[in-house]
Parts: sequence; C-alpha cells; structure tokens
Amino acid sequence: MKKGLFLMVAVALAGVCLAQGESKKVLFIGNSYTYVNNLPQMVQQMAEANGMHLNFEQVTPGGATFSQQCSSTGAMDMIGQGGWDAVVLQAQSQEPSFPWSQFTSETYPYACQLADAVYEKNDCAEVVFYMTWGRKNGDAQNGQVFDSLATYAGMDDLLCARYTYMAQQNKASVSPVGKVWRKLRADHPEIELYQSDESHPSLEGSYAAACSFYTILFRKNPMDIATDLSVDASIAQTIMETTKAVVYDSLWKYSCHTFLASQPTADSSEWQFSCLSATEPEVCRWNFGDGSSSTELNVSHTYSAAGTYMVQLIAGKSCHPDTNKVEIVIGQSGDDPLGIETVDNNKAVSIYPNPAAESIVVSAAEPVVLKIVDMKGRVVKLTALSGNQKLSVAELPEGVYAAITADGSGLKIQSQKLIIKHR
Repeated sequence: MKKGLFLMVAVALAGVCLAQGESKKVLFIGNSYTYVNNLPQMVQQMAEANGMHLNFEQVTPGGATFSQQCSSTGAMDMIGQGGWDAVVLQAQSQEPSFPWSQFTSETYPYACQLADAVYEKNDCAEVVFYMTWGRKNGDAQNGQVFDSLATYAGMDDLLCARYTYMAQQNKASVSPVGKVWRKLRADHPEIELYQSDESHPSLEGSYAAACSFYTILFRKNPMDIATDLSVDASIAQTIMETTKAVVYDSLWKYSCHTFLASQPTADSSEWQFSCLSATEPEVCRWNFGDGSSSTELNVSHTYSAAGTYMVQLIAGKSCHPDTNKVEIVIGQSGDDPLGIETVDNNKAVSIYPNPAAESIVVSAAEPVVLKIVDMKGRVVKLTALSGNQKLSVAELPEGVYAAITADGSGLKIQSQKLIIKHR
C-alpha cells in the first residue's frame, strides 16, 4: 500500500476580526437559561478582564419559545435596530428535543425566521445558536411519550443534534454549552451544574456556559480568562480546561469555518492547504509566507527553499473575515514539532447501518473528516471522527444522502450513498 506523510494542523485562530477589533455588540435572545445568573454579563466580565469589551442587550422572557420570540415585538424590534456583531438564539429548554415532526413544525421554521431577520438587518452579524443541555435526569413527563427524553443522555443527544442542524442550515455558529456540560458531568461529577430543579444552571453551570460563549464570540483561548466570577478557583480552572478541550481545540466544528493545513506527500516542500467549512466562506485567501497566495479553498503549494514560513488564511464574511495563522517548517530533519505521523490514505471507511434510523457508526483506522451532503448539494453535517464512533443523524430528514469521507488534507477517501429512514 502506498504510504505517505500526513499532517493535520488545526490552524491557531488569531482572534483578529479585521473590522471589529476587540469589541463586540451582541444581542442575546432566549429565556431563563440565559438570564439566570445573568449569563451575558458574565461573558462581558470575562471579556473586560482580558482587555476586551462586550456591549450587550437581552430579550429573555421566561420560558419563551422561538415561535413566541418571532411573534413578539421585543426580539424582532431589537434585531431590527441593526449594528449587532452577533445575535445569540436560545430556544425553550425542551422544544428542540421533541420528535422530528414536532421539531420541524414548531421550532425549526421559527429558528430560520429569526436567523433570516438577523441577516436582513445586520449584514455582517454572526448568528450563534445556544446549545443547551439535557435535564439532570431527563424529561420524565415527556419521556413517557417519547422515550428518548426519559434520560439525560437521550435528551442531551437530541438537543446537540438539533442545535447543530439549525446552525448548519442557517449558516450560523453554535456555542456548544451542552457538550461542555456533558464532559464535565462525565469527568468531574463533583461539580454541580444544576440548580435544585435539575434544569436551570447553577453558578458553576452558567460559568461553563459563559466560558463557551467567550471562546466562540472572541475566538480566544478560555484558559486565558482572568476572572473566576465568584466560582471556586479550582472549579473555575477545571471548567476553563474543559472548555478549551471541547470548544477551543475544535473551533472549526462550531464556528462558521474550518481551517486545516496538511502535508499529504513525502515531498517535504509540497503542502496541501484546505479550508473546510460547513458553509462556503464569502472570502478565502491564503498567503503562504513566501510571497505567493491563492483564493482557492483547497490548494497545493510547493516551497522552493527551506525555512520557516507563516501561513495566513483570511476567510469568512467579506465585511469582516477572520485572520488565521500557522507556522510551518520546510526542509528540516528530525522530529517535527507539529506532529507528522505515517498513515495510509487508501484505507477504507465503514459506515453502518445503512439505511440508518437515528444514528450511524463510522469505523476508520485513522482520523477522517465526514461530510454528509443532501440531494441539493448542501452540506448538512460536517465532523471529524476517528476509530469506531457513533454519530447521530436523528436531526436529518428522511432521504438519500452522500456520505463523503476525506483525510485531514481534504483528499477524498471514498463516497457512498447513505439512506436515512426514521422508525
């Protein structure tokens, strides 16, 4: 089998928003999960402690659904004021987890309506969906008629899948608070994230949510947050570390764009650069550090001389794209500080069951990127996987899809038909 050098480097986000600098104007639309402990103010205090500024407003009536937000003057009027750098959308705590038919009729259309209103009145705004969490012991009442909700894990799986779907379909980002909570629950059960009602966040739960939003809104490492906000210092440290592992180290999964650089061949001077994204960026420009550049999403570049080069990628919306950088070393022997490893790009990837109902298992010997594309050519799911990993497809409508797997360089390994048919 053909072997080659393979390197996948998640490009370090520089956190430089060319038009906005270190200040953000953010509108939070939600309900009690947002206003309990004043989550927006917590994010603001984190930003200010690190020399940045967050100017925010919030529309957060208790228990509000997306439908109610659409029909109220409060949310729509605030959106219509314009000038927002980001608008956060949080649904009622249960509604995204309801059965698919109910979700697609009672929640999803109004999520789209809110996102469309944001884009119409705020050309450069980023829509950020607030991925909430499953209740501590599941939704007992609704679990009687929809058994997936009867447990924390089942409810949390659905919330994760549905918020991801809403973000992907609306060219939006997602703040994966639910995923941060899940890892904290698994690794640090001694940290109480819930209030006594087993639904609303404790101070520690809101601190975890704020860390996630700080990371998503400012593209900054949460380990640099310089305030504990009355949370025990050791607990705050654990929450920051968890947020870094879940959010910052995989920003490409949650922000609108993915930036990967890779070296797929044994020729140390030839590099393959890939800008992978759930939605195609309006602007994409590579500067390779040797005077050459390209506007292609996926491009090969050969360096003519040994040395250290700073590769820059400018990608995103045309009005304020993000600037991202990575340093690469050409023509030096010995250990590579970026972690080159040997892999076989020709190994097959197994995806089963097919047809699938609620989930699929992706079996791959090496890390791969899986892209699921619908019949209209739209990317409906994009994720990085390795080993035998279960992936929910419960949020996708029934139909025929293309499941495309690629290595970290963006080179396609295989493409196959995937049929989704819910029970």
